[in-house]
Amino acid sequence: MDRKQLELALAAEGFPPDSYVMHGSDRNDTLNIEQQGPKFVVYYTERGSRSDEHEFLSEADACDYFLESMRRAYPRAKHSA
Repeated sequence: MDRKQLELALAAEGFPPDSYVMHGSDRNDTLNIEQQGPKFVVYYTERGSRSDEHEFLSEADACDYFLESMRRAYPRAKHSA
């Protein structure tokens, strides 16, 4: 899965679009994924600070982690129906 496929999966599962960012951001209260050189980083932003950063060597691994993180954070989205 790449970020474009991830974004489609997130929309299909009913996650709030303002709760995530596909190319990094400092927007508050969002889960973010971005490429930094050869790595992909998934992190949460709150009050302008990053937390819970995880680095991956492949985009697919980062996207899988991102989707599972969203499913844990939003258990009432369509995926749990």
